[in-house]
Amino acid sequence: MIPLILKLFIKKKDQRGINLWLPFFLVWLIALPLLLIFAPFFLLAALILWPTGRGKYILFLYFIIFNLIWHMSGLRIDIESKDSTVYRLNLI
Repeated sequence: MIPLILKLFIKKKDQRGINLWLPFFLVWLIALPLLLIFAPFFLLAALILWPTGRGKYILFLYFIIFNLIWHMSGLRIDIESKDSTVYRLNLI
């Protein structure tokens, strides 16, 4: 499932943390139409380069992009800086 919400947590040393819930589905409203607009160009490039063997990779690359977006749900990134500031990013 595509992630719809981005949860960002920021905590500085000896302070209370801040939770930000951002609507990540707004990014998909822009990104998915762009992928659909560029689909004919991917297909054309794949057809032109198919005899050389590289067309197969271009065609699969397009499907891999959709697969990557679909499986991003549940991604968690934790970053701690030298001054003990903690940044946590969750895609829900």
